[in-house]
Amino acid sequence: MTDDKIPVNSVVEISVDPNRTAAFISFNPPENGGSDITVEKIKRVLDENFISYGILEDDIKLAVEQKRYNESICAARWTPPINGIDGIIQYYFNKDKHAAPVEDEHGVVDYKNLGLINNIVEGTPIAEINLPTEGTPGTDITGKRVAQKLGTPAKYNLGAGTSLINDDTQIIAAVNGNLVFKNGAFCVEERIVINGDVDVSSGNIDFIGDVTVKGGVFEGFRVASKRSVTIMGLVTSAEITADGDITIKGGVINSKIVGKHNVKVGFCENSTITADGNIESPSFVGGELFASEKIIATGGKGIIVGGKYTALNGVEASVIGSENYTKTVVTLGNNAVLSEERESLEKENSTLDDQVDQLGKILLTLDEYAKKGKLSPERLQMQTDARRNRLRIQNQIRTNKKRISEIEEALQLTQNLFVLVKRILYPGVTLRINSSVLKVNAVENRVKAMVQGGDIVLVHI
Repeated sequence: MTDDKIPVNSVVEISVDPNRTAAFISFNPPENGGSDITVEKIKRVLDENFISYGILEDDIKLAVEQKRYNESICAARWTPPINGIDGIIQYYFNKDKHAAPVEDEHGVVDYKNLGLINNIVEGTPIAEINLPTEGTPGTDITGKRVAQKLGTPAKYNLGAGTSLINDDTQIIAAVNGNLVFKNGAFCVEERIVINGDVDVSSGNIDFIGDVTVKGGVFEGFRVASKRSVTIMGLVTSAEITADGDITIKGGVINSKIVGKHNVKVGFCENSTITADGNIESPSFVGGELFASEKIIATGGKGIIVGGKYTALNGVEASVIGSENYTKTVVTLGNNAVLSEERESLEKENSTLDDQVDQLGKILLTLDEYAKKGKLSPERLQMQTDARRNRLRIQNQIRTNKKRISEIEEALQLTQNLFVLVKRILYPGVTLRINSSVLKVNAVENRVKAMVQGGDIVLVHI
């Protein structure tokens, strides 16, 4: 038998990726009646090379059936690992906010609102945190586990006044305050400090927390707080409002002050102050004040002169009025306030009665024209308007009369109230305690004004 007649069997050759991620096979055609390739032969070779995972049996079978000799055929492939996804943080607010005039939806720029304050309410979301995922491990063609790369957590700092909720997936404001980004974190400040004046450099201040102004507040500007306000300097032709205490150490001139608690000022000139608590200052000149508790002119000076002063529970001062007999009105007690309201309503009803009379005369004239058939469209409209207006005014008169009756019932109540003058009470001062009135006509020293027998009397102390 010659060499060219020797049978040559089909032989499988295998190539394995160094990282064991894939295995490739090839097989030669048989010669001279040698045995052909089979799936079993291929599997035997794979097993001999420790390949046990990811075997592509369908591809192997098809290659054998199609007798794809001398081709590189992938016989096994790994399952690669799925790496974890890194965590990320998404902020709901701009970290790089700068002061600039605020523009409204109509394009109008408010140069007194520089957007310095970013009020935020407790519980408001500040950022959303997507936690990292672990991913899934892979398996190489020998069946060994291939570790995946774990996702890394998002990097962030938790600032003061904030907290994590919802399994550490959300940062929220833990308190009411001013949201700022500093030292790599959003923080919520419950108190803000303006180191200078409230003017064009700061704009208006409208804050949900405590406000401290180390300078003054200039003309036309406003400071508002949902808590307390402290101003070290002077407030001139400005507006200050707070839901808590207001303290103005430098005093106020031609300004409006509204506090839901106590108000203390260094001095008060020609200003309007309203407080649900006490109002205190060494000097009140030419103001209009209302206190739900007391008005107290403090210290040895302790003057109240010129203007209108109303308190529900008491007024104390060293001096009320002046040597020039400056008109000064001190009103004390809820009944006194009600008396003023009653007088105002009575005056209003008097004016409204005159209007009803005038409308009645107009309607009489127009009714005469109507009887004669001379009522033009214009006069007909006038007649309709006059009747409508008269009805509206009459309803208002009835409403006012009902309120006057309520006030008169309330005025029957008495309170143990007094105005305390530690030094001098001058003429030109009008005292009202509940429904009683006294006009001071002579200088009085060290007196207490109170109601006795329905009249205000001055008792020396």
